[in-house]
Amino acid sequence: MEALADAAYWTLLLMVPSAVLTAAGGLLWRRWRSAATAMIDFGFAATFVGLASSLFVTYPTHAVLLDMPTAPQAQQDTFFFVAHYRFPLATLGLLGLWAAALGTLWHVTRHR
Repeated sequence: MEALADAAYWTLLLMVPSAVLTAAGGLLWRRWRSAATAMIDFGFAATFVGLASSLFVTYPTHAVLLDMPTAPQAQQDTFFFVAHYRFPLATLGLLGLWAAALGTLWHVTRHR
């Protein structure tokens, strides 16, 4: 149980810079309105969504325990979605990071 708390703690620490970079990407897009700045903004937003979904990834193991009479009941809506779409959500975060990096490189080379 302590390992789960540590993983959630580190995930939250990673989510804060991702949220700040998403906000900065939004401000950058409002100033220049180009495809490169949109890639930056949407890339960091996708990374934030991927990280936020990883907070719930540990709950598929809870679904296995639901058959046991001593297992606590889980909320079905969020946990079901993340448990069944874990791989696409993690891939979304990785692709978002790549899009943000490529968008940043494109924006910097255009406005040099």
